Amino acid sequence: MTTGTSSAEDRGAIRLDIGSDRVGHLVFDRPEAPVNLLSADVLRSLDSLIAQLESRIANGQLTSLVLESAKEGSFIAGADVGEIGGVSSLEQARTASAEGQRIFRRLERLRVPTIASIHGTCLGGGTELSLHCDYRIASDAPSTKIGLPEVRLGIVPGFGGCVKLPGVIGLQRALDMILTGKAVPATRAKRLGLVDRVIPRHERERGQREFVADVLAGRVPKAEPRLSARDRLIESNPLGRRVLFALAARRVREETKGHYPAPLKAIEVLSRTHGAPPDEAYRIEADALAELLVGDVSRALVRVFGLSQDAKRALSESVLETAIDVDRVAVIGAGVMGGAIAEIVAANDIDTVLKDIDRGALDAGLRHAAELLRKAARARVFTEEEAGLKLARIDGRLDYEGFEEVDLAIEAVVEKMAVKRHVFTELEAVMSPDSVLATNTSSLSVTEMADGLQRPELVVGLHFFNPVHKMPLVEVIRGNRTGETALATAFRFALRLGKTPVVVADAPGFLVNRLLGPYLNEAGRLLEQGLTVEAIDGVLLEFGMPMGPCRLLDEIGFEVATHAGREMERGIGERLAPPGVLDRMIEDGRLGKKNGRGFYLYEKGKSTGVDPSLADVLGPRSGEMEHSEIRDRCLWPMVNEAAWALDEGVVDSPDRVDLAMIMGTGFPPFRGGLLRWADDVGIGIIFEGLQKLESQLGPRFAPAPMLRELAGRNGTFTHPS
Repeated sequence: MTTGTSSAEDRGAIRLDIGSDRVGHLVFDRPEAPVNLLSADVLRSLDSLIAQLESRIANGQLTSLVLESAKEGSFIAGADVGEIGGVSSLEQARTASAEGQRIFRRLERLRVPTIASIHGTCLGGGTELSLHCDYRIASDAPSTKIGLPEVRLGIVPGFGGCVKLPGVIGLQRALDMILTGKAVPATRAKRLGLVDRVIPRHERERGQREFVADVLAGRVPKAEPRLSARDRLIESNPLGRRVLFALAARRVREETKGHYPAPLKAIEVLSRTHGAPPDEAYRIEADALAELLVGDVSRALVRVFGLSQDAKRALSESVLETAIDVDRVAVIGAGVMGGAIAEIVAANDIDTVLKDIDRGALDAGLRHAAELLRKAARARVFTEEEAGLKLARIDGRLDYEGFEEVDLAIEAVVEKMAVKRHVFTELEAVMSPDSVLATNTSSLSVTEMADGLQRPELVVGLHFFNPVHKMPLVEVIRGNRTGETALATAFRFALRLGKTPVVVADAPGFLVNRLLGPYLNEAGRLLEQGLTVEAIDGVLLEFGMPMGPCRLLDEIGFEVATHAGREMERGIGERLAPPGVLDRMIEDGRLGKKNGRGFYLYEKGKSTGVDPSLADVLGPRSGEMEHSEIRDRCLWPMVNEAAWALDEGVVDSPDRVDLAMIMGTGFPPFRGGLLRWADDVGIGIIFEGLQKLESQLGPRFAPAPMLRELAGRNGTFTHPS
């Protein structure tokens, strides 16, 4: 996006073009990569080009400078996380932060107007780079998102983001952006004062040129934080700021339970840097980044980020090339899952058919999808108008009319093999012979479901997790006869929805539910031993799980949990047999959250606490147990089942297990994953503990062969040997 070039300088991932109008363009374009990252090499190139710019400005060869990207849909996606993970010492971390700060501040001191022209993803270091420019403009493309997500990696912005952002958008808004790590679209960025102008995506070159001309003509005033009188009063006096920081810290402690240090450190940095001399402020930020970066939590979160990126590259390019283009999707079954799947498909601007055989169920599914879209609009994911347009993409039907144009059908009907096979037979008869059939089953065999079809190679599993719009994982299940086209289509479709796909074999319970089974089963058996719901859930909440196992059983529903448990028992054996306590709860009319009565009581979908009348069903509570024993009884069988699953080839690596358990169950990310946690505890300790439990409580605790082998050679699942 340059005018007639009179000179150019190339530094690999960045080039400098200076047009005949003396407007300079620093163009970021990392070779052979989909996005731009601020690696150490890129920063050195930027430093070198800034030195040239200083010389050219001194000679009158430059009137202004625009920073832009040649990548469609990506400005700068942040720092190179691989390099972040390679930092091993405080001094190394502090030096890297200080060097990035120095280069960005050098850019800031250039004696011509500097303008960041943002089109597409602008995150982390990309946002910090833009904050050191005099002006920022952004395209109105849906891909344009600006944010500082560093807390999600267990760190704080370290290239000046903590120092610069409050002066641009105000202290309270800066706290919100940094503490949540959420990126904002261009229109919201304009309202915040984060960008000076939003330009139409299809007229970016003209809009950018006009903005530069307005800046040079003095028609663009320097932006100030757009604060209300109340906010200005709070932020301008020491007492107001102290209250602001104290409230933010209290919210963080409530949300993180003390497991994540980065948000509290960010509050401390913003507090200490506010009003401080620039050199001191930047030093405080660099010190904070260094302290966090070498900590265990950041290392775990950086690892998890790397695992998620690796999972997205699990299929080779040659396999992905066999995928069909998905322009129209059908979801069969308008229950809670069906409506939610239809919503996320439509939210990603894909035409969607939602089909059911019952008008009432179909209407309920459409209402559910509409409500999810409205919630997204209220959360400013997109506008109310956009929500309406996305809802219009969902076509509710009671028949199969138009299904010949559907590229991918996802069945989400009742979890009964006969019903699902009947649906697939009907779909195969009405759809194009090249279309892919997917099942959202959580426990039934994909291979068995495809038996009897004319094209079983086009059948694949697409297992979404509830709630669909929040849970990032999708299990892509390869049946015994699933072909490359179906697998690649499902995998690429999951990526298109913004999900993280993990390819798993067609085994009972697949991966996540199989590993979750012994965890939930053991909680039920602890209840049968007389422990309280509060004791069991409290221990696992303290460990870092998003909810305790009893509460999770309520969420799943006792009928669903029992059905899935019996399917896994049938396919795997007695060690996964569900506990009898679930049958007793069902017999008492308790189904869990869906009818408001489980281990907890619910009003309007929200828990009101443990049901005090549980003793009528479970008997009096008299059991006591050490917290560590409750934790180990629930978690060690998960580790053991993971070893069985790896031995059977359900997934291809322990890394996939860790990623799936974090993204599919909420296993605490700060622990790095189930198997990384097991390694940290010690495989030998877990092996011996399981042997002891086996002798006391039975064969369900018998250690898997892989666990025995690892313990025997003092090995680990995830740490390099």
